[in-house]
Amino acid sequence: MTKKDDIFLSRWLNNQLTEEELNNFKASDDYALYEKIITETDKLQAPTYDLNSSFKQLKEVRDIKNNTSKKWRYLNIAASVILLVGLFTYFNFFSTTTYTSGYGEQVAFNLPDGSKVILNSKSTISYNKYDWNKSRSLNLDGEAYFDVEKGKTFTVSTKLGNVSVLGTEFNVNATDNFFNVTCYEGKVKVDDYSNSSTHILTPDLGYQHIKNQNAINLNFKDADPSWLHQQSNFKSTPIKYVFKTLEKHYNLNFSYTTFDDTILFTGTFPNNNQHIALETVLKSVNLKYTIQGNRVILED
Repeated sequence: MTKKDDIFLSRWLNNQLTEEELNNFKASDDYALYEKIITETDKLQAPTYDLNSSFKQLKEVRDIKNNTSKKWRYLNIAASVILLVGLFTYFNFFSTTTYTSGYGEQVAFNLPDGSKVILNSKSTISYNKYDWNKSRSLNLDGEAYFDVEKGKTFTVSTKLGNVSVLGTEFNVNATDNFFNVTCYEGKVKVDDYSNSSTHILTPDLGYQHIKNQNAINLNFKDADPSWLHQQSNFKSTPIKYVFKTLEKHYNLNFSYTTFDDTILFTGTFPNNNQHIALETVLKSVNLKYTIQGNRVILED
């Protein structure tokens, strides 16, 4: 059928055909087909539609969805709160408080029980303040002075040994196989890992153990560590450990090949004057040296 047939069919459906057009259409082969289509279409009935009932059902479905959505939303919020509280508790319980000192720097702080700590240069202390009342322990790498609150006790753990305290003042230096503990007030117990020994120190007594050397007991009359007053003091100590102390205070690096760094050094040098410190240490063993940047090159 041509496009104008659409108009023709529209006129036929609206009874607008002339008598001649209608007779010609009835005589055509298409008439029977279109007549059948019209007959079957008339048999179709639109379903009845109750607007109020449908609206009520729609509202019920929406309310169910809203209630379900609210329940899940509340559950999600509750779960999120529980998760956040759990994470906060976990990270606080297992989190570590750390204090670190730089080259030539001292760092002072208080422990949770009020005890005072001063870190010497290039040293680190870490502990869990949220678990302090239960564990009462801290980890030390380097040197630190402790002024313990009266009646309080805790343990200083190092790679070389433990130091247990009860209301005292003491100093611990544990680094590079050098283990030195001195007591200024009260009493401390020292457990040396390297030889499985235990030592009780009272005021003016110390304990020192250096790798490949016999452990020794120390006696002194100082009121506190010399480094608190910008001085480093050594007694019969292999000079390589003196070099390491100079490196920590002045950010230096000692370079040598044949020099015997096991010779013993006894003396004091300042922690705030590099030139005097180097002269004091190196001239005592008749060493000449040059400085290139932060390298101290020994002429051995």
